Amino acid sequence: MTIYGIGIVVLRVARIARVHKRHGERFVARLLHPLERAEYAISQRPVQYLAKCFALKEAFVKALGTGFFGVSHDDVGVVRRKLGKPEFVFSKRLQARLKRLKIKRTHVSLSDEGGTVGAVAVLER
Repeated sequence: MTIYGIGIVVLRVARIARVHKRHGERFVARLLHPLERAEYAISQRPVQYLAKCFALKEAFVKALGTGFFGVSHDDVGVVRRKLGKPEFVFSKRLQARLKRLKIKRTHVSLSDEGGTVGAVAVLER
């Protein structure tokens, strides 16, 4: 396999906290993939969760090389698998686009410290 793209994002949680305070559940509905909404509903730190989701989506579209052109925030998400490993999930529309681009594997990594979150996305052909 060869690397198609890599995206890295560092984000202050306070930035997302301001947006969430201003737009509330409308922001949540626009940002989260349907599978992320279930995890958000039980999150102990909802703003931190939103910040991680936002950072991961930004890292993904950087790796894709398009920014959010043709990709909605709710087209891409991250869910936790067994043992907490994060894994990307995609809408059917984005799955089709990745197939056209011959992207076969995706990788994601998350980190947070204090008021900052970091995300890395790698796409492989």
